[in-house]
Order: sequence, then structure tokens, then C-alpha cells
Amino acid sequence: MKIGIDLGTTNTVAGWMNIYGNIEFLEFDDGRTFLPSCVFFDRGKVIVGSEAEVRASEDPSSFVCQSKIYMDDRKKTWEKEGRRYRAEDIAFEILKKVRMTLSERFPDEKKFDAVVTVPAKFGEDQIRRTASALKRAGIGMIEIIKEPVAAALAFNDDSFRPGDTVYVIDFGGGTVDAALVELTGRSGVTGFVVSVADGNRHLGGRDLDRVISSLLLEQLRDCSGQDLTDEEAVFGAARKKTRRVIEEASEKLKKMLYASPSERAVMDLDEVCAVCEKRENCSRGGHFRADIGYDEYLSAADEIYEKLTSLIVSDEVMERKIDHVIFVGGMSADPYLKQFIASTFEGSTFVSASDVCTGDSCLTVIARGAAIKACDENIHIVNKLLNSLGMICTGRNGKYMDPVIPAGTDVDDDFEVRHVYTNTGRFETELRFEVYEYSGDPEDFGNLEYRKAGEFVFNDINPMDTGKQKIETVFRFDSQGVLTVTAEDLNDHNRSIEVSFEI
Repeated sequence: MKIGIDLGTTNTVAGWMNIYGNIEFLEFDDGRTFLPSCVFFDRGKVIVGSEAEVRASEDPSSFVCQSKIYMDDRKKTWEKEGRRYRAEDIAFEILKKVRMTLSERFPDEKKFDAVVTVPAKFGEDQIRRTASALKRAGIGMIEIIKEPVAAALAFNDDSFRPGDTVYVIDFGGGTVDAALVELTGRSGVTGFVVSVADGNRHLGGRDLDRVISSLLLEQLRDCSGQDLTDEEAVFGAARKKTRRVIEEASEKLKKMLYASPSERAVMDLDEVCAVCEKRENCSRGGHFRADIGYDEYLSAADEIYEKLTSLIVSDEVMERKIDHVIFVGGMSADPYLKQFIASTFEGSTFVSASDVCTGDSCLTVIARGAAIKACDENIHIVNKLLNSLGMICTGRNGKYMDPVIPAGTDVDDDFEVRHVYTNTGRFETELRFEVYEYSGDPEDFGNLEYRKAGEFVFNDINPMDTGKQKIETVFRFDSQGVLTVTAEDLNDHNRSIEVSFEI
């Protein structure tokens, strides 16, 4: 069975195309079509989704959420119950839950193959770690595609024409993506080329939730005398639970403000009164009422909105002709952002997912596009390489980066680059090669930012004079959108090796 999966920072959604050509979505334990991308560790048991969110208030230290934003950080781990978890380990637990729920929904299906989406700014390392988590969860991979492409696929209708350019702004709970997608084809749109991609993997709707949390904590301090504003402080169980209650209320209040920006968002949070030092003389009768206005919220969130708007109107985007603008993600309901985007791209057709989708269905847009791609082999996607790829070599003047594929190169499953390397020392019997993702000027090695992606070693090669040994490397992107690198000894064609990538 072919499915589409949006492995989101905040929520995960899985969908498929039914026999009538309509997209359906998997329902999880609570009957919702999205699974909160969070886990809770309970004495050897890993709880995923809504139940994990509920249990988080009991013991926040056993709770992990928004792990996806750390997919680019190999050093980031969470130590839970004597074991260290990396971002891909948390992704595995989430995908395992998806696989189990699919098996319950389709007991006769033995195999599930998926198109999985990743943010536009994911590099080859993050893509490979996502693919690894999918494989561990027992789900086959058809292809990994960028989330803005999935959004364009979901809204691909009669208004789209070959030659058009679609600007997709995907603002979710933990990340924001902005990408230009060029449409190609003849009788209809069948090709999607990502020409420009930008984003921020550490900026999302949760940051705006924290703005409201800060406002509420200030209100609580004025009301109760308790200062819980310091996130780094170590609090007792009651205070930790109070912070959790306020964090959960903040998202609800934000949605209330978006739905009715002209009205104040009001909510009773009597649970937080447990930490109050003034209960005996409380003028409110032991009731704490959160009260936030939209203008107050916008003013407090000014710095975040400034980052967002500058990302959306980058010079590279504003220089291009844009026919369509699509605003998706949970934050597509934000009145301020909708008005800003619509007025900035006034000559383009504009659609916000929150306006055409009802309720939580706006959260399913990316998975819808992935499901469409999973079932249509005629759709062809071309991505631009996010980071440059190269090999670190050693020459007379020390180490240097040998560029193989520069950032911005169009890559698909037909892409291939070959490089031949030779020995720099006499009669060497071992040659080691290391593949790196890097950004910056390869000529300025001292200031280059780079990260090792993988390596391969040729052992027991025939010793030859300097420059006589020849190893050819081949960089390809397979049909799944994942980088593969192989190398062949041109002096002994029976010897070849595939790069072992670090996960």
C-alpha cells in the first residue's frame, strides 16, 4: 500500500488515495487525523502522541517534543531511563506508531511504502537520518520530497499552468519554509522544480505560543506573587505543572485570537492557583483568568514577526515573477500574516490553507501532497542542492576542499557527477576519502563551514608511483531522493565500494 507521510515538527499525518481517487487520512487513538510528534517515557514504555502530551504535565522531564528541529545536530541527545535518544530515534518512535496504526486500520496489508516530506532547508544529512528512521519503523520508502513541493501538489488544480511559478510559505509549529516551485509539463502540470528554497528550522508557531506564555506568566506573577518566568530555574512539581498548564493554554489562546482578533481571548486557569502565595486574601475568589488582546500579542511578538516577514520577502524571491502564493501550516490562520502576504504579492492568486480547509484539515495539506505523489509515477520533482558537496584532500599546501557539486545545483534521479582522484604519495596501499557537506567559499578553507557526511577506504590497493593510482567517485541521487556515492578503482575494475554515510 502506498501512503504519504508528513513527519512534522509538531504533528505527523499519514494519508492515502482510495479507490475513488480521494485522499483519506489515518485516524489515531483519539480519532484525530494527526498524531502529535512527541513521546513520553514511562518505565520502559514509550508513549507517542496525545497521551504523551497529557502525561507531560505529570512529569515534564520524561517528555520530548519538537525533536525534528535537532535533526541537524548529531550531538543533541535526550537521556531517558538510562538510554540516550537522538532526533532520529524519536522520529523512529513516532513512525513506529504510524506503522502500528496503519496495520490496525489495514490488517490485510503486509507492506506500506511511503513518500515522506522534509523541510525545504533539510540537507543530505538530515534527509538520510529521516530515511533511516523510516526504515527502522518498517515502512518502505518511495521517495523523500520537500514540504513546499507537497503543498504545491495538494493545491495543483486547473488554475496551475506549465510555466507558472508557485511561492509556497509553510509555517508550522516548529519550522518555517519558503520556496519557489516552477511548474513544467505539456498537457498538464507534471513537473515541479524547486528553484529557490529558504527557511528556518528553529522558528515556528511554538515560538509564538511562548510569547503568550510569557504574557500569562507576567499576569500570574502580578496576581499570585510567584515568578515562574525563568525557564532555566529548577522548580518543584507544583510549579512545573503550572508552567505546563500555561504552555498548553497559550496555544488555545493563540487560536482564539486568530479566530476573533477583534475580541480578547479569555480563559479561566484555576489550576495555576496552587502556587499562589495570596490565596487567603484572594480578591478573585481563587480564580485566575488569562486575558490577552491581539494587539498586545502582536506587540510582544514583534521580533518574531520581523524575522518571518524578512524571510518571506527575500531579494531573491521579490525579483521573480510569482503567479500563485500558497500559505500552509498551522499558522496559516494568523490574520496578520495572511494580510501581509496577500498585500505583498497583490498581483498573484493567493490561497491560505486555513480559508479552504475546515478545522484541523489544514494540518493535512502536506500529507495530502505526499499521498498524491505516492500514487502518481508521472510526477517529476527536481530539487536544488541545499549545501555544497566536496572532498577534503591534502596537497602541498596542506588540506583543501575539492568541490564536487556546488549548492544550488538542480538534482533528481537522472543526476550524476564523476570525479577521478589519484595518489599523492608513492606506493600507497590505502586511500581514504571523506565526503563533506559544506557552505562558504571552498577557496577559503580556514573559514569554511563543513560537516562530514561519510567516508570510504580502499585497502590493499596495488602500490604505484605518485599519480598512477586512479579512483573514480560517482555522486548520484537515487529514485528516493537520497544521495549515494560509489567509488571504483580504475586500475582494477573489479574493485568498487559504496560510501558509508554517518547516521
